[in-house]
Amino acid sequence: MSLKDKKGFSVVILAGGYATRLYPITLDLSKPLLKIDKRAIIDFSIQQLEDIKGIKEIIVVTNAKFYSDYIEWKKNLKIKNKVVILNDGTKTESSKLGAVGDIYYAIRKRKITDDVLVIGGDNIFQKSLANFVNFSQEHCPAISLGIYDLKSKSIASRYGIVKIDNNFKVIDFQEKPQKPATSLAAMCMYYFSREALRCFKEYIKDLKKDTDRAGDYIKWLMTQDTVYGFKFLGAWWDIGQLDTYREAQAYFSKVR
Repeated sequence: MSLKDKKGFSVVILAGGYATRLYPITLDLSKPLLKIDKRAIIDFSIQQLEDIKGIKEIIVVTNAKFYSDYIEWKKNLKIKNKVVILNDGTKTESSKLGAVGDIYYAIRKRKITDDVLVIGGDNIFQKSLANFVNFSQEHCPAISLGIYDLKSKSIASRYGIVKIDNNFKVIDFQEKPQKPATSLAAMCMYYFSREALRCFKEYIKDLKKDTDRAGDYIKWLMTQDTVYGFKFLGAWWDIGQLDTYREAQAYFSKVR
């Protein structure tokens, strides 16, 4: 089934964190707004979304501390897609809603009943986003997870690590394991079918789970539904620490 045969879907970009591991450079600037080769990190995702059909709206979820910065950022956007900036109301690291909490907040606030593509605002990926959406829609009503082969188990312990079978079904997920079984890292890239949206309320309200650890949610979802993994190609950076930020800066400076 091609993208044009599917109904529209919403996009949620997560930008509600406080990036304390990158202090002091993120003390007064949201991490997705940090510049790499004269572009904000979030712009890399925005540009790839331009080539994908069926997007109803792009929802950027941020917090009260950086809300006005994203309003200013939006003013300079020149894209065809509708962009909505949501303020989750938090002001500090200790009060943040977390990744799962912000996804659920966006779903409730925008009254979303369609499929949802979720992208971490601090991810930079070069290829495959359209293919990921296509793969995900072909596997609906299951949930799809973006994964990336690090090619080395020695650095895999910094990431959530997955194992997939020959049908691309995720059969194991471990959060930052000391002895990784594979080198396949879970990206902050998810596609939830409209049928799967019901799980958010159960997970957050009924089970009283930690809403900051997206990996825990994915692991829980594996007990509720089928989760598939899609391998991204090209380069990928999860800008979680200063070394990956500098690495991405150096890469794009060299490319330019």
